[in-house]
Amino acid sequence: MVRNNFRKNYKRQLYGGYRKYRRPSIFKGTELRQKKEFKLPRIPIKTLLWIIVLIAAVYYLFFSGKFLVKDVIVEGNKMVSSEKIAGGISKRQNILLFNISKAKKEILSDNPEIKNVEVYRGIPNAVKIVVLEHEGKMLWQSGDATYLVSSQGTVAKKLEPGETFDLPKVVDKRAVPVQVGSNLLSASFVAFITNIQSQFFSTVNIKPTYFEVDETTFDVNLYTEAGFYVKLNSLRSSAKQLDNLKQVLIAKRDGIHEYVDLRIDGWAYYK
Repeated sequence: MVRNNFRKNYKRQLYGGYRKYRRPSIFKGTELRQKKEFKLPRIPIKTLLWIIVLIAAVYYLFFSGKFLVKDVIVEGNKMVSSEKIAGGISKRQNILLFNISKAKKEILSDNPEIKNVEVYRGIPNAVKIVVLEHEGKMLWQSGDATYLVSSQGTVAKKLEPGETFDLPKVVDKRAVPVQVGSNLLSASFVAFITNIQSQFFSTVNIKPTYFEVDETTFDVNLYTEAGFYVKLNSLRSSAKQLDNLKQVLIAKRDGIHEYVDLRIDGWAYYK
């Protein structure tokens, strides 16, 4: 029994001691690898030249200042000044990055007098703006303000003090507020007023002065230099009503002192 214990202790001491003093790097350690050095890839000279040319081109086009907007040219405008139209175009932006669609929207939004606009990019540093303004056909007076109205009934602009147009004028007795750019009247009403204005003197040899509306635009009063006014219906034919007025004046001119009412088809009333 003692002999067996001796052998076990001897073996444990022999092998344990051996493991205790052995080198870890030999029996258990991880092999160390040498790190590879990083080397830049070789770029062919031709490719390098192309890169240099590309960088130079980008700098010239976008950073040199050669293509900054310098001139803004405006054409086709009469009612709106060129300065106002061109005022929204920044001269510090690159012509190649100039947003044409955005510029068109801003011009139309800021200038209700303009019906349509085209914007062109001119290389290297010019922008050209061609505008089509609403064609003024008549004047609309509401209170102390007078507005220019297009053939489609759109309020093109508010007249400045002292600004005049040789166009028929309609006075709104109700003085309803008017917004520039809004569709105030129908195209048929504008056509009726312009037809009466253009044909009145040649038909009855009397000069018209101005029109007046009250509750609706269906009933229109036309004042004349003869001292009387004519009641018209804007839904009826302008030529037919003028012809009726001519017949009444031929037959009853001496009895007309205040007005002639032509609003009912086939009838004419006078006072």
